[in-house]
Amino acid sequence: VIPASEPRESVKKQRIDAQKHETPASAAGKSRSNINKQTSKTDNGNNMCQDRVIKLLIFGFIAGFLLQECHASPHPASSSSLSKERRGGTTAEDEDYEYDDEDEPSKEMGTNDVNGGGGGVDQNTMLLTRNHTVETEINDTVTLPCRVNNPQNNTIVMWFKTTTLLYVRDNKHSKDPRLSLGSDFSLTIQNVHVEDDSIYKCIVYPVNKSAYITLKVRGPPYNVMITHGNKDHTNGHLEIQQHDRKFIIHCRASGFPTPLISWSFRGKHLDEAHAKQTGISVRKEFLEIHDVKSHHAGDYECLAQNGIGEPVSAVVNVEIKSPPSIAKHIDYLNTAIGETAELVCLYHSNPTALKIQWFRGDEPLHETSKFSINRDRHNHHLRTRLTIKDIEQKDLVSYVCRITNNLGEATAKTTLGLLPGAAHLANFSYSDGLLHTIWRVRSVQPLSDLQILYKGENTKYTTIDATISEQNREENSDFWNIKRSIRLPEGEWFITARAKNTEGWAYTETVPLQFQIPGEVSLENRAPGGSSTASIRQLSSYCGSLASLVVLFAVLRRMH
Repeated sequence: VIPASEPRESVKKQRIDAQKHETPASAAGKSRSNINKQTSKTDNGNNMCQDRVIKLLIFGFIAGFLLQECHASPHPASSSSLSKERRGGTTAEDEDYEYDDEDEPSKEMGTNDVNGGGGGVDQNTMLLTRNHTVETEINDTVTLPCRVNNPQNNTIVMWFKTTTLLYVRDNKHSKDPRLSLGSDFSLTIQNVHVEDDSIYKCIVYPVNKSAYITLKVRGPPYNVMITHGNKDHTNGHLEIQQHDRKFIIHCRASGFPTPLISWSFRGKHLDEAHAKQTGISVRKEFLEIHDVKSHHAGDYECLAQNGIGEPVSAVVNVEIKSPPSIAKHIDYLNTAIGETAELVCLYHSNPTALKIQWFRGDEPLHETSKFSINRDRHNHHLRTRLTIKDIEQKDLVSYVCRITNNLGEATAKTTLGLLPGAAHLANFSYSDGLLHTIWRVRSVQPLSDLQILYKGENTKYTTIDATISEQNREENSDFWNIKRSIRLPEGEWFITARAKNTEGWAYTETVPLQFQIPGEVSLENRAPGGSSTASIRQLSSYCGSLASLVVLFAVLRRMH
């Protein structure tokens, strides 16, 4: 201990002298002492940090427990659970609903009426009804709920059918006597109609909550509608331009259960085979045509059915507008000098043809004593006919019919001559290895010969002649019917024919017709249940092989 009275300089001098006289061993021991002191200080610091962490954890646990206890205690601003406790517990009706934040009143709204008359929004006023669907039958009475919890004097309930206002509080805005409003804000509909099938909306103000009730009325289909684009063409007329190439019509119908849709074209059901044949694609309520042609014009019927009552249908008449088209004409017409000839063109034209003309070469023809032009309808086609009287040699040329409308034109050519017309196969049959044919030829002049040409798949044409007499000519007609049978083996064959009259051979033959001649008919086909020829042949072959084996076996025994 240094006395306080000693000067500070003398104390400092003594410390320096002590360090000078200090031995190395004492210095090392002193250093170890200092290190131990520093380690002790570090351990004390670590222990203090651990104590602080433990204290913070204990404090956090206690604080969390206290906060949980505070939240568990009841308070005046509690939600519907408190009101249920005041009513003495929940009811079975309340248990049917799940509650979420959607039905909680806004916390920004006041809980008290500043005027003392219920002008504020009570936190307990809630719309309990959820969005749902109600099913009913025609002529039944149905009630649509709108359950409001704790309504106040300022609570307003409104009912809508889609966008049509029905009720505001107890003020009725609908003239329908079947509607009535209950004391619990429910909407009742008596003597239900199919038209009542709709979406109804219940809105509660000022909490501004709403519920949607979808009413489904079981009944037959109704409101069947056919549309093209956004336009309704139900039981109406639809014009399509052929150059549009594609068009789609859609059929829809109301009803519950949902109606099934089917289509018909010109009175025939469009099943898969018929639709493919006509080039029409049917996909449930949609009907599509991807390559519009004039034959697609006609009535399209949409049929809706759901198993209740009778099916309901709607029709649209589709009109295809296009350039004219020639449906049928004759390339070559046989005639004779001094005779009268009639040339015919069958055609389609929508819009209506503006011009129907006939030409001889490049010369336009008009009504004269020699030429007459008529227009009429034949079956489903429009027809124009050119009549030429007192045929002369100069009249034996080509004639052209030309049909023109405001979308285009169509032409067809017919040549007038003295040679026979083409030979057409009118009928045929096959029996006993023979192909029986009947050929029909037009010729004003007597026919003298008919050649039938036939060939196999990889052979040249073979020609045979048919016998012709005046008996082959139809009575009071310019047509001849010639019969000829040909023996042909099994295989694929091509057959054509040409005729000759007093003026010469026809210019061309008909397009070769293809035939598949069947093989030998078996006994099985002739008499069902019996043995076939093939079976008999197999049995004979088997017996013959067996006999050969027996003979061979006998020869071998003798050799041994």
